[in-house]
Amino acid sequence: MVTQAILIRDKWRKPKRILLFFGAIFIILAILGGMFLFGFFSGEKTQVVLENPLKNIVFANTNEYGQVNEERIIEQAEIEFNEDYINYILVAIGVGVLHKSPLFENPLIEFNLGDETWSSEIIKGVPNTKKGPIDNEDLRIIISKEEAIKALLSDDIEQFMKNSVDNKNTQIEMVAGQTELFSKGYLDMYEQLTGESVELDE
Repeated sequence: MVTQAILIRDKWRKPKRILLFFGAIFIILAILGGMFLFGFFSGEKTQVVLENPLKNIVFANTNEYGQVNEERIIEQAEIEFNEDYINYILVAIGVGVLHKSPLFENPLIEFNLGDETWSSEIIKGVPNTKKGPIDNEDLRIIISKEEAIKALLSDDIEQFMKNSVDNKNTQIEMVAGQTELFSKGYLDMYEQLTGESVELDE
C-alpha cells in the first residue's frame, strides 16, 4: 500500500534533481570564473633587464668623434639578427605584464619579419624566442628587420613602436579571442601600442 507521505516525497524528487543539477553547474561556473579573474588580476609586471643586442655593433661603427654610421649598423645587424633582438623589443613594449591564464596556455607572440618568422613564449613575463612559426599564437607583430633594428637604435623603443604602428610601418594583429587575450593581460599592452581600446564581446 502506497502511503500519502511516499507520494509527496516522490512528487518532489524530480524538481530536487533539477535544482541539484543546475546548482552544480552554477558552482562549477563560479569556480571557473574565479580562476579566470584570479589569473587576470594576479599578474604583476615582471622586471626584466636586458642589454641592447646592438651595443657592440654600434661601438664598432662609431668613430673617435662620436659619429655613428647608422647605415652600416643596420646592414650588419640584419646579418646578425637573432632572438635577442626580439626579446629586447618585447620587454621594451611591456610583455612583463603578460601571464599564463588558468584556462589557457602561456602567452604566445609571433613576429613576421618578411622572409623570416620568429615566435616567443612568455613565461612569467620573460620572453623565450626561437626562429620559426608557432601554433595558436595570441598576437602577431608584422615588422621589417630594418624597422626592428631602428627600434633598437632609438632612445625610446616603446615610443618608437607606437609611432611605427601609427605610420603603418608595423602592424599588430590580435589572433586569439578577446577573452583569452584579456585573461593573459594583452589588452592594456595593445591599447598602449595602438591607442585603440578593446571592448570585450558580451
